[in-house]
This record gives sequence, C-alpha cells and structure tokens, in this order.
Amino acid sequence: AEEEASGYRLDELVGHDPRMIEIYKLVGQLAANRANVLIRGETGTGKEVVARAIHFNSPDAAEPFIPVNCTSFAPTLLESELFGHVKGAFTGAVSDHRGRFALAGCGTIFLDEVGDTTPEFQSRLLRVLEDHEYYPVGGEHPERTEARVIAATHRDLEDRIGSGKFREDLYYRLRVVEITVPPLRERLEDLSVLAEHLVRKTSEQLHREAPILSEEALDAMARHPWPGNVRELENCLTRAVVLATGNVIRKDHLGLATVPPESPAHLASLEEMEKEHLARVLAAAGGHKARAAEILGVSRPRLNRLMDKYGLEV
Repeated sequence: AEEEASGYRLDELVGHDPRMIEIYKLVGQLAANRANVLIRGETGTGKEVVARAIHFNSPDAAEPFIPVNCTSFAPTLLESELFGHVKGAFTGAVSDHRGRFALAGCGTIFLDEVGDTTPEFQSRLLRVLEDHEYYPVGGEHPERTEARVIAATHRDLEDRIGSGKFREDLYYRLRVVEITVPPLRERLEDLSVLAEHLVRKTSEQLHREAPILSEEALDAMARHPWPGNVRELENCLTRAVVLATGNVIRKDHLGLATVPPESPAHLASLEEMEKEHLARVLAAAGGHKARAAEILGVSRPRLNRLMDKYGLEV
C-alpha cells in the first residue's frame, strides 16, 4: 500500500498544462478534507488517477481505496456489490455478503461512470450521501458508513438531468467540488513529458531498461488525435516498450495508424471515418477487445457488432 501511495504523491503527478496545475492544487486542498468530489472528463483522461491522488495524499491514505465501475454490473448486482446483501435476499444469495461500502471503512469509494446508473440506484446512493447509512439488499437494519465518495463520469449530466435520467438532487450532492480533466489533444505540450514518464513506468514493470523515444516517434505522437486519451497513450507505449529491441522507440513501434490529409475531391463518409477510427483504437489497444471497448466507451457486444459490420479482426 505504501508503494502504491508513493505513485500518487503530488510531485509524481505529470503535466505542465495550466489546467493540470490547477487540478494538482485542488488535489492538495481536497486531500485535506472529506468533501464529495465529481470528476468529469472523456474516457481515458485519467479520472481515476486524480481520485487516487486525492485519497493517497489525505490523512486517511492508509484506509482502503475501492474503485467501482458502475457499468460493470447489472443494476441489481451493483446495489449488492456496493451495499452487500443478506442470505436469501435473492436466488443465489447463499450467505451474507459485505459490500464495498462496508469494506471501505473510513477510506474512499470511487464510483466511475456514475452517470450511467439507474434512477433507482441513484435514490439509494442519495440516501447514503445524506444520512451516511444504507440497507444491505434484503436487510432490515441500516448500516453506517464513514467512507468518502468520489464519483466520475464522461456523460453530460446536465443533459441527463433534463431528460430525467439523472437525479438533480444527487448531482448537487456529488458535485460539492467539481474537477474537469482536459482531453490529451488539448494539452499536447504535456505529451513528451507524459510519454517519457509512461515509458519509465512500463519499463520498471517489465524489469527492463527504459528505451529512449526517438524524434520521429515524438513527432508521430504529436500528430495523433488520441481519441482514447492518456489510456490510449499508455497502451501505445506499453506496446512500443515490448517491441523495441534496442534502446530506442521508433515510429513503427507505436502502431499508430497514419491518416493522410483529406483532399476536397474525397471527403470521408461517417462510416469510413468510424471504420478508420475503430481500426486505429484496436491497433492502439494491441488487439485487446476489453481495452478497445473501454477506450471507445462502448460495451463489448457493441464492439463485436461494429467489428463484424466493418469486417475487422484482431
């Protein structure tokens, strides 16, 4: 746990973009209190990194940090996962089950993709935030929680409130403080320092000497639109570190699709652009479907349907 915490020290956070500097300042302020935080940004921008930095710089850093992707569970299972259930609460509940809130103690629950939850779940979460207590599924007695809640979403919550898909009262409870993480394409001045940091980190995990990024590799990365943001960059550089046989990462190690400039004679259709983008993300994810689906912000079944539609294989 101490080794994990060291990776989220304020001086370990990477980036010189003015918006990122403001985020680092906010992280330091929020670590000193237990206000609810809503982190917004596109998929792959590093919202969980910000949440972990808040937790691991707080006085409760020794307590658990428990991330939950709200889209990874069916709505009924999400409640059981977070709040627990009692024996016999539903078919298959053969014993009592402690939920993530119980396991978190006085630590942090990180609710990723909270904008995709059901109104029923949102009502239960609102009670937790208001009263600091919850009922396990099928339970008759409430349980207390002292866990801090940090939530994240890539959704336009204001739009979802307008369409009745997200509770406005929950929105204000979660959004005591809001942090918006900018997409990588809007902070390209951070690209080289971030890339070098990720190459070092990946090389340490692979127990090898960190290779150097060549100028042609850096130029290629600067021209890439990075639809999957920092997560796509990390996947790309992991691939490059694995493939680099010498001590230099070349352009061809990155696996970035080259996109020629459009001429007025041929402007791509939406389907052509979708296919090209899908192929680029699959390449950046090293053919790993789960990672590609996460980068694209779609489900695995939808990814499979898109791959079938365009005849793409991995």
